[in-house]
Formats: sequence, structure tokens, C-alpha cells
Amino acid sequence: MKRSHNRRLSVLVAAIGLALTSACSSGVSDLPRLESVGVNEVRIAPGDKLRIAVQDLETASGDYTVAETGSISFPLLNQVEVAGLSYVEMENTIAARLAEANIVKNPNVTVQPLELRPIYIMGEIRQPGEYAYRQGLTVFAAVSMAGGYTYRAKTGEVAITRLVDSRPVTALADEDSVILPGDRIRVYESWF
Repeated sequence: MKRSHNRRLSVLVAAIGLALTSACSSGVSDLPRLESVGVNEVRIAPGDKLRIAVQDLETASGDYTVAETGSISFPLLNQVEVAGLSYVEMENTIAARLAEANIVKNPNVTVQPLELRPIYIMGEIRQPGEYAYRQGLTVFAAVSMAGGYTYRAKTGEVAITRLVDSRPVTALADEDSVILPGDRIRVYESWF
């Protein structure tokens, strides 16, 4: 009888320990891995500030902010839809529209980012918050900008939520993963 009671107690303690361990899990290990991206993967989105230059058309050259509608108001062309395009695709779109309208015969258009959507870092970080995006930014650099990990942080792995086809997708990333404008980074607490 005593043996049966000890065995039940051992099973109960093990079950409680397992439940506590799984309850304390950050859930980060259940996420799919973040696909690697390059600088060319940056897509234009509302709120981005861009510098556009059109050779031989100074009246159209200048700084533009992408509206919430995903377009810019471009002289001589009115509204140009740019959200979701890469910089090269935007250059080609504007050049094609200028040529179609017979404004410039062979337009040479360049687009440069001035200020892109900020990134957000939260969780077990010394200074969580909003930070300016810089091209080539990695998770390691973002954590460093935010003052580094707290002593409770699960280091080396974070969750990143980013918009993919206008839907938020959360995935597991390591410190070498490249950050894109608008990414939300969550650093989880390490329990053991």
C-alpha cells in the first residue's frame, strides 16, 4: 500500500513538473524558422519617405511620403501606386508612366529610401520600444540598439512578426537574421 502511494505521488509530481515546464515554455521553439531575406527584399509601404530623381525633369524630382492608400502624388502623373514594389520596380513603373504620357522620351528614374518604417523590439530587452530602421540591420544589431538583453532573456533566438502579403506572420529568428522595415521583434524570457 505504501509503495502504491509513493508511486502515485511520484507520478503526480512528475506530471505537475511537466505541466509547469510546458507552461513556462516561451513557445518560441514551436515557431517556423524565419526565411532569410536580402536588402532587395525591402518593399515600399505606407509611411515610407523616399527621394525620387528624374533626369531632365527637375520639377518631378524630390522627396515623397507614401500615403496610407499606398500611392504617391507625383507631378504630371497624379497618383502612382507604389506599395508592395521594390525600389527597382518603382523606378520602372514611374519611368514607364512618364514614357507612356510622352513627358520624357527615355526617362532615367532613381528611387532612394530616406526614412522607412521603424522596427519595434519588446520583451526581455533593457530598453524596449520603437527604433529607426537601417538597411542591413540584424537581430543582433537591433538588440544592441535596445541596450542588450536583460538577465532573464532567452538569448540567441527571438520571434519576429512581419507583414507578408498584408498578413502578420510570426517566425523564429537568430541573431544573424536580417530585419526588414516594420518588423516587430520579441525577446522571450528564459526559464531555465
